[in-house]
Amino acid sequence: MTIKPIIDKKELQKYQEDESSAFHGTATELILPRNEQELTELLKSATATGTLVTVSGGGTGITGSRCPIHGGQVVSTENIRTPQTNCPDGYDVVSEQGYTVYLNRDAKQAIAPGSIALSILDGLLAPEQLLYPPDPTEMSATLGGTVATNASGARSFYYGPTRKWITSLRVVLPTGDILPLNAGASPSKNQQLTVPVGDQTVTLTIPDSQTYPMPTIKNVAGLYLKDGMDLMDLFIGSEGLLGCITDVGIKLTDRIQHTLTTVAWFDDLEQALAFVDSGVSHNSPLKFLSLELFDSHSLKFMQQKYPDIPDAGAGVLFELEYDQNDDNTIYPSSVFLDRIARELRTYESTSNWVIPYSNREDIRLFRHTLPEVVNEYMRSRSGKLGTDMAVPHDRLSEMIDAYISVSQTENVPYVMFGHIGEDHVHLNYLPDDEAASKRAKKAYAKLAATAVKLGGTVSAEHGVGKKQILNESGSMIPYLEIMFGQTGLKVIAGIKHQLDPALILNVGNMVPKEVLEQVKYEKEAG
Repeated sequence: MTIKPIIDKKELQKYQEDESSAFHGTATELILPRNEQELTELLKSATATGTLVTVSGGGTGITGSRCPIHGGQVVSTENIRTPQTNCPDGYDVVSEQGYTVYLNRDAKQAIAPGSIALSILDGLLAPEQLLYPPDPTEMSATLGGTVATNASGARSFYYGPTRKWITSLRVVLPTGDILPLNAGASPSKNQQLTVPVGDQTVTLTIPDSQTYPMPTIKNVAGLYLKDGMDLMDLFIGSEGLLGCITDVGIKLTDRIQHTLTTVAWFDDLEQALAFVDSGVSHNSPLKFLSLELFDSHSLKFMQQKYPDIPDAGAGVLFELEYDQNDDNTIYPSSVFLDRIARELRTYESTSNWVIPYSNREDIRLFRHTLPEVVNEYMRSRSGKLGTDMAVPHDRLSEMIDAYISVSQTENVPYVMFGHIGEDHVHLNYLPDDEAASKRAKKAYAKLAATAVKLGGTVSAEHGVGKKQILNESGSMIPYLEIMFGQTGLKVIAGIKHQLDPALILNVGNMVPKEVLEQVKYEKEAG
């Protein structure tokens, strides 16, 4: 079955970039397979001819993962709109906007095509009062894309990242072989992980923690590799290096009915952090869904859209789930709500906004305000540079001190905000000119090295894609090298070579093309 490629440059253009606009692809053709069989034939042919293939998701990423910078073909599964497996017993077939999903209401599980956008999936689940919890900022992201990046968002503080909610995957390997995966079905043993590839078995060696030091905190940098892992874990967060996802089995939960969202203002950042660090945030019987920080620089930007924001030293947004009784009283009881009020007084919160669930659209708009005004500010400047680091909780204060001191030393404007409940704070540098941009890159490198030194990660939610960074000598190196070194990059390259012997799929993600080719040469020569 021949798939007619699209070569029109205008059609191709939107697949050559992602939301960052920092990476530009050079693919010469776009292919839109209509089913798994066409995708299988495409990848078999590409492996046989050595044609590079970049799989494109929804384009919402900011690390260049979907950008075909080395040319070749770009492939999107957007026309594969139904699961490629048969509907299991106990599941019903439901549809939304041309997409088909298998739904088991009693078990609170579903099987969906990887191409479905999270917004469409949510629209399908809403009438059932069910929820797929992972909530990256962009709901136009595809389900398969979020699995490939192990995406998370504001509410991952409560729900956890994507990995926690995946029950099965169906993956087409670069060789064209189909790999059905179920959670917990294929654990590694004695640091060996077996992968059935067609009528053969590939054995992968899981490196020890000295060779490949995976942090235990929120992390999406590099392949998931640790002894005792499940085979399915290898593909979640693999950034398209190892296969193309067609079907995703997911767990669901009951939909949230009522929330209270509070934005508390503090005179200084230290008091805000002390509030977050209190028992309210980390040991509370309350169901906090999210905990978000905004520093004073962030608030000044946000005042453009919300002039009622006070001139505070910091703000903390937190969401609380509650139940409403027949008499309109709310649960948790006032005892717990009183506890929050006491904690806010203890840490000298100056005032707060309380936003009920009925105004949930206002919450979404408030959260989106900062990136919108920052992007508008940077349109005529050198381009923002955003960090994605996280550290263990007991090292958070050191990391924040480093954010501030390094930024002041390098004299680069910034805003600091993000998922403080998970010890994951973003720093966006806002350089005014090329000289400031160079200083920002230098600061970024220092902070990445600091995060690793503190036992943290260089990427907690966005992945690394094709990002590079300055090292101490001023040379550009793969971003992941700061965390794993050349040894770790070669571990990833070696695993890719075993599952993608022709090195055709999503080349450049995590590991540069030249490192992949070097490892391939060494393995085939030795």
